[in-house]
Amino acid sequence: MKLLKIVLLLSAVVFLQTTCVTEKEDKSPNVLIITVDDMKDWTGFLGGYEGTVHTPNMDRLATRGISFTNAHTSATVCCPSRYAFFLGKRPSSTGLYNNNQWWKPNYPLMISLPQYFRQHGYYAAGAGKVFHHTPGNNPPCSWDEYQDQVFDDPWNFAEWSVERYAIRYGYRKPIIPYPDWKPLNGIYPIKSELDWGPIPGKKEKDYGDVQAIKFAQNFLNRKQQKPFFLAIGIFRPHLPWHVPKKYFDQYPLDQIVLPGGFKEDDLDDVPETGKKLALAGYKDFHQIREEGKWKEAIQAYLASISFADAQVGSVLNALEKSKYADNTIVLLWSDHGWHLGSKQHWHKQTLWEEATRIPFIIRVPDVTKNGSICKHPVDMVNVFPTLISLCGLLPMEGLDGHDMTSILKNPESNWKWPALSEIKTGNMAVRTNKWRYIRYKDGEEELYDRENDPYEWNNLTGNSKYRSILEEHRKWIPDTFATPVPGKEAFFFDPHEYTWMNKETKQFVDGKK
Repeated sequence: MKLLKIVLLLSAVVFLQTTCVTEKEDKSPNVLIITVDDMKDWTGFLGGYEGTVHTPNMDRLATRGISFTNAHTSATVCCPSRYAFFLGKRPSSTGLYNNNQWWKPNYPLMISLPQYFRQHGYYAAGAGKVFHHTPGNNPPCSWDEYQDQVFDDPWNFAEWSVERYAIRYGYRKPIIPYPDWKPLNGIYPIKSELDWGPIPGKKEKDYGDVQAIKFAQNFLNRKQQKPFFLAIGIFRPHLPWHVPKKYFDQYPLDQIVLPGGFKEDDLDDVPETGKKLALAGYKDFHQIREEGKWKEAIQAYLASISFADAQVGSVLNALEKSKYADNTIVLLWSDHGWHLGSKQHWHKQTLWEEATRIPFIIRVPDVTKNGSICKHPVDMVNVFPTLISLCGLLPMEGLDGHDMTSILKNPESNWKWPALSEIKTGNMAVRTNKWRYIRYKDGEEELYDRENDPYEWNNLTGNSKYRSILEEHRKWIPDTFATPVPGKEAFFFDPHEYTWMNKETKQFVDGKK
């Protein structure tokens, strides 16, 4: 009898402990990450556009959290930027510098942000362009549930990737070579991605981004058994700028404002490496100008921003209607900015403000104050350590970033780190409160006074007056940059088994583990 009482007592203790753990787990904050693609600082809450831009939903989120006015990408091209965000390590640390590299076969033991949350009791789910959108960039080990990106216009990869992606890498969606409605903007010869306009006959509900948002809505409507990590990637305003007509109608052509930062001789005081980066996008810009379509292109970019904003609104509405509204951290960011003519450049992949500055908002229940603003320079490798800190997870060793919790609570508190941005190997920008410093791989430099020269027209490196400023910024450049890791051509990738085989060593890497 006495033994029975002891057994019952121990059982009760175990039950109470289990109940307490369950209750504690239920109170763990959820995480919702919303990524927009190729979106510069043209939002209402940042005021980057000199005309009117319609981003009511991002603006709404800014009023309910903290917005960063000096936020920058870690790399100014999609894949390395997203790797830096989700791996918490810079390209200069990993050697992941371009879109032609996979992280998993090069670093099979490296843990991604969603994978780390999975290891600590979270359910990780995602849809859309979270990592890069090409096959092999989004290994299943990161997710419990994931929906592939649905493309509006798979044609834009067809010209150069029919064999490479449809056959060799198992491209996930059917490719439509040269549909008869191309090009909508009338620019010939037809170029991959460089097109804009509503897709003929396609309803808004059928656009790829809307399909990804439906995944998020359905997810938030379900009862979740664990705290969750939900990542949603919105493809717009990435090229091609195909969005429904009503978003174009928000921006009449006669109200389009050309970028104020355009200057014909802007590259005269830029070093040769900087000029090469800028002129890599010159042909598209030159053709758009020559054909009188500059305002049309800006209209299309703005329309794509507002379309992306509408998708953000749909996710926020679904969250607010769900049972998770008061216990979910919401983070919105863009993978990099975009040039629309400044520095004679069209596209990204430079180290000036146009390419590095991004929208960045965080809402943390009971931590951030509604409508607060942080002016400190931050970049996206700081997200990994910050989220695991906010969620009470164990710190992870070897991350490059710093926990931002202190400035989330008090935007005026001390923050001693600059924002660092990279492109290709050995090229880095250092952004502090007032200055932008650029150092290229050959040692060439640029320095801009952001307060007095917001368009970065005057390179100050030749002026001895700024010698001490240069020295202060040079110290943030790494002594060495990681050697670029092997590209996709070094591996055989099986999209069905999600494994890679190194062609040289014949070793396999399993992306499901």
